[in-house]
Amino acid sequence: MERKGMPERLTVYHVAGVATYPSTFYECRKQLARIFAEHGTEAEFETLFPYGDYSRSLWRQVWEVRSDLTRMVLPTRIGGKSMLREIQRTHGGGPILLIGHSGGGVAAYQAARLLRRQGMPAEELRVAQIGSPKVPVEDEMRDYVAYFYAVNALGKADDPITRIGSWGGWRAGTRRVPVWSRTRHSPSHVRGIPVMGGHTNYFRHQLPFVDNQSRSNLDKTVEAMAEWLQASYFSITL
Repeated sequence: MERKGMPERLTVYHVAGVATYPSTFYECRKQLARIFAEHGTEAEFETLFPYGDYSRSLWRQVWEVRSDLTRMVLPTRIGGKSMLREIQRTHGGGPILLIGHSGGGVAAYQAARLLRRQGMPAEELRVAQIGSPKVPVEDEMRDYVAYFYAVNALGKADDPITRIGSWGGWRAGTRRVPVWSRTRHSPSHVRGIPVMGGHTNYFRHQLPFVDNQSRSNLDKTVEAMAEWLQASYFSITL
């Protein structure tokens, strides 16, 4: 058996959802760069806007996100194809981490599917979906995709965007009778994060988005991703 560790080199793509400002991921990038350096990983960062930024029509962007939500490979897909072009232009080789917020999480997963179809091994891809609509994940990708969503003080889901979409599908039940499962096509790692303010605030790092233990929303989001990545890269493989 071989124990894998963090890669020596990693390209990280922050993937924006709809109506996002360019500065959204700046502090997240700084925290992740520090963590990767501690593990001996040289990380390069890029920010992608598969549906455009805050200056583009909101409703047009929302329509394009919807085209990326199904499992079928449709000619109407927008975000995944847009990302693939940018990745091909900027990627210098090696493993890729895609961090997508909101609709960006949908585009990130679809881009990973396209990269797989071009021959990139699944184990060289990681996709972190943060506050994203639910998009069905193929079986071969489940172990490489993580899903994070905001919860309130009672541990209840507190992000309406995460109610969009579905992971549902049929699985074999008793005596091979098909049974409907709400999580048939979910990522293997699903975790709630105690984020103050819900959907738009996962990457906030200043007051009032800091709790009484001096931990900001961003601290919690980065911590959750880092724990998943460490467990994922250090998993034991045959």
